[in-house]
Amino acid sequence: MTPLLVSVFFFFLLGAVALGIYMAVFGQDHTVEERFADIAVKFRIAQGGLESEEGQNSIANLIFKWAAKRLPPPDPTTPEGEKLSQTLIQAGFRRSSAAQIFQVIRIGSGIAGLALGFLLSAILHRSGGQVLMLAIAGLGAGLFIPSYYLSRRARIRQNAIARQLSDVLDLLVVCVEAGLGLYEAIKVVGAEAERQGQEIGSELNMVAAEISAGVSLGQALKNLAERTAVEDIKPLAATLIQSEQLGAQIAPALNASSDALRTRRRLRAEESAQKASIKILFPLVLFVLPAMIAVIIGPAMIKVMHTLHGI
Repeated sequence: MTPLLVSVFFFFLLGAVALGIYMAVFGQDHTVEERFADIAVKFRIAQGGLESEEGQNSIANLIFKWAAKRLPPPDPTTPEGEKLSQTLIQAGFRRSSAAQIFQVIRIGSGIAGLALGFLLSAILHRSGGQVLMLAIAGLGAGLFIPSYYLSRRARIRQNAIARQLSDVLDLLVVCVEAGLGLYEAIKVVGAEAERQGQEIGSELNMVAAEISAGVSLGQALKNLAERTAVEDIKPLAATLIQSEQLGAQIAPALNASSDALRTRRRLRAEESAQKASIKILFPLVLFVLPAMIAVIIGPAMIKVMHTLHGI
């Protein structure tokens, strides 16, 4: 078999594997979003109590089930398993099988990277230790990329929630001052935020679903802070819990939390502005300064060299 046919075969094989993984992870998003209309069902889906009935016999699900049966599920009691579960939740993957899906994707990505390393060795006509080095590099990259993507997705989602929090607080203040209770305000604002595609909307809907399922407001807010791992939510949750326990008015507490949040955001922006001058120093020294020196000193050096050559 010629190297071209081998390359084409592995290309279509990796494409089929990637398509199957994508459909297994993202293929049922629209079904889940439609079921989120009902609060109780929405709570059970978020906790992993329900799975999508449609598409259970699809090729992607069959491939996943076949791979899941042959791979041990991650142990959530170990530090690595607990950290993986927290990262998945922070990234927005709340299904009960999310950790197992991620493990299947990670191992599949490692195998694909290993095969890609061997394929690259065949295309470049490498042999011996170079083949082994390329295979190990492909395996390492395949195992690293899913973990990096998951961590990056979690960070992006946390930053998005932190940015959206101040606007959500203002809407909560308006709803509470209009006469709604805190639970109804959370429900209304969460539905509106989710309709606009904001990440914090699904989290507020999760809080409303927990409260409707019998969880206390304080515990639901604590779960929100732990689930998102956003630093600005922790003092807000503590303030609302204290206001509820003491019987104080919620609107002034929300106003105070909103003002404190905006102050912290302004301080962080000023801190980032102060750091920018230091961060820009390294690109200036490494890239801009050598070019300026070459432009300024270059003609003089050329003239000196011509003069010395003439002597």
